[in-house]
Amino acid sequence: MTSAYEEQITHEQPGGHLTVTGEKPTGKGGMFGWFIYDWALNPYFILINIFVFAPYFSSEVVGDDVRGQAIWGYVQATAGVSIALLSPFFGSLADAAGPRKPGIFFFTLLAFLGMSVLWFAAPGDPTSILLVVIGVVIAATSLEFAIVYHNAMLPALVSKRRIGALSAVGYAVGSLGAILSFAVWLLMFGLPEVPWFGVDKAVSEHNRVVGPLSAVWLLVFSLPFFFMTPDQPRTGLNRREAAKKGVAMVIGTIKKLPHYKNIAIFLLARMIYYDGQAAVFIFTGVYAKGVFDWPTTQIGFYGLIIIVMQVPFTLLGGLVDDYIGSKRTIVGAVSLFALGLMLLVGTTTDSAAFIVAVSMEPITATNIFGEALNGMGFDTSSERWFLFLATATGVFAGPSLSSSRTMLARIAPPAMMAEFYGLYALCGKATSFLAPLTVAIVTQATASQRVGLGSVIIFLIVGLLLMFFVKEEQSTAHEH
Repeated sequence: MTSAYEEQITHEQPGGHLTVTGEKPTGKGGMFGWFIYDWALNPYFILINIFVFAPYFSSEVVGDDVRGQAIWGYVQATAGVSIALLSPFFGSLADAAGPRKPGIFFFTLLAFLGMSVLWFAAPGDPTSILLVVIGVVIAATSLEFAIVYHNAMLPALVSKRRIGALSAVGYAVGSLGAILSFAVWLLMFGLPEVPWFGVDKAVSEHNRVVGPLSAVWLLVFSLPFFFMTPDQPRTGLNRREAAKKGVAMVIGTIKKLPHYKNIAIFLLARMIYYDGQAAVFIFTGVYAKGVFDWPTTQIGFYGLIIIVMQVPFTLLGGLVDDYIGSKRTIVGAVSLFALGLMLLVGTTTDSAAFIVAVSMEPITATNIFGEALNGMGFDTSSERWFLFLATATGVFAGPSLSSSRTMLARIAPPAMMAEFYGLYALCGKATSFLAPLTVAIVTQATASQRVGLGSVIIFLIVGLLLMFFVKEEQSTAHEH
């Protein structure tokens, strides 16, 4: 049985069995190579940016949770500014030149180098702070530029009626990659008293190793993408000509945005709610460390649980997207994420969701589930409530991110796809420094991690309100 939305795209739009670019979809190998790249890059965001390295940097490298959260916010803001300035030009360069893979390969290598240097971030060493800033900025910007090219390949790989599903599979596979990389870190370095390869816990090498681990993971698992996924054909322009045309294209696109009002509103909405969601994930590990004094292994279990639960919800979101459309999926997912965040910041050592009385008194396990939670360190009502609310919030990130990527493919002109995905990356990062900067400033001003994290709720609400003005209909390229 086909959905109402599928009927619309297959019957109201000719060629619904073709790709958005009007071509025959690629084979299973090409699709596999494309979504396995999500698997390759996810450990950076999970192990480094959120759950292991960020709390380690805050508490041990900086040595103060509140100051560490503020500095981490400034680091993310610096990366965000760099990405905002350059990503649309790289997207336009891809459209002008044709192939996406050379850019992805180059930025993959840069990200490898940026992540690898994090191994040298020693605890209590002030010089390590600058090293982390440089490494994270290089890794973050390089991965985001690679993602611009990677996202721009999606519309040419799969039919219109399956584009939501493939995007969701990419995010779900990425989550599975994060789960496995997390498990590898826990089993080899986080949990053993004597970690593998002579890693020394006394100098926090088990936390620092996530840098080279994520780097090697990226390099190895990106290989199927480079060998199996077909690239766009060359346009015939050399690099200099393509660069010149790319700059002209992005300037022209920005000038023409009034002709793409619907896309402009969507990009603005996505820019704002994405910034809020990203900030929540960037700071939850640091927040949990400061509030509950969790060790990195417990933060690892916490992150692992959230990621595991995201997988089925992301896949379900892809099916929902193909059935009711991307806009409705985004609105529903972001609304539930915002509600969850409000309840999450209302959870501390003595209260949950603002109104439920909890405590840090140990709970005696009465069943296997309770024993498992206690074994991972979640042995108090405060910690269990936080874990529950964080998980219930986090599961809606996958559907909203996946459907956002799909939404642009549904509404952008096919001939300008990479160009608009460059702007998509810009609008994912143009103000991405604002949410971390807001958290940093509010945390520093109030000396409260709770208030700092809660300040990003405004980003979710404003982005959500703007989505109500977006129409889910494909634009045509504007002619001068």
